[in-house]
Amino acid sequence: MINPSQMRAPKMVFSIFKDYGPEIEFNNTTLSEEQALALVMSGFTLVEMNKDYKGRLDGSKMPRMLGPIPVPDTTMKAIAIPFETKITSSEDERIAEAGYRDCVVFFIFEGSKLREVLDSYGIVEPYFSMIARSLNEEKSITPSNLKKVYERMVDMFTGRIPRIFKINNDNSVKEIIGKRLEHADAYLICDLERKNMYVLLYNSDIDIWRKREIEKVSSEVNSKMFRSALRRKFITDIGEISQILNLLNIEIAPV
Repeated sequence: MINPSQMRAPKMVFSIFKDYGPEIEFNNTTLSEEQALALVMSGFTLVEMNKDYKGRLDGSKMPRMLGPIPVPDTTMKAIAIPFETKITSSEDERIAEAGYRDCVVFFIFEGSKLREVLDSYGIVEPYFSMIARSLNEEKSITPSNLKKVYERMVDMFTGRIPRIFKINNDNSVKEIIGKRLEHADAYLICDLERKNMYVLLYNSDIDIWRKREIEKVSSEVNSKMFRSALRRKFITDIGEISQILNLLNIEIAPV
């Protein structure tokens, strides 16, 4: 995760491959036109070499992240997410026949913060696929939609949305994308802004051995994913659990 108190939020460049070549549709960076275009060209070249990284935002294939990519003439780095969008129309026979255009979205950050950005690796792809569905069709790729995607991705990168983990009965961990809890007896709610890890135990009479395993798993997640930066708080009271979920705007999936 990126600490917003220590650095500026990442910026974004979005490019789509038109009939005549790549075109930049969104750019809120301080890069010159030449620098942004050079980044875009290097990104599309990288995508061409890794075509299996391209996905679609209709849920049929998740885009995969490429990078880090050096940003020309700067100390900054970028990660790239390539995907295909349904065309509105095209005079290019190959594009018309395929029915899709290539798009690449770049998130640009200070090179010194590379590790912090890559800490979010496990959530970047599924979270982007969920919040960027409006970009599945070319006609919906508008400045306002791109700005919304950018703002929501910044929320993810900077820890303004909680990261949620379900602890399965075999003690394996599954990260939940979104803010709806699946059914389990134990969750880890990681509030990165307040630096708290809430270990929610829905069964107050949980077996002591199961509780020990949950304590072990929560410690491992805190250590491996957050470098032990979060304070663990074990919660069993239903009222207190409800307060935490309401505070973080998290809901429970219906049975």
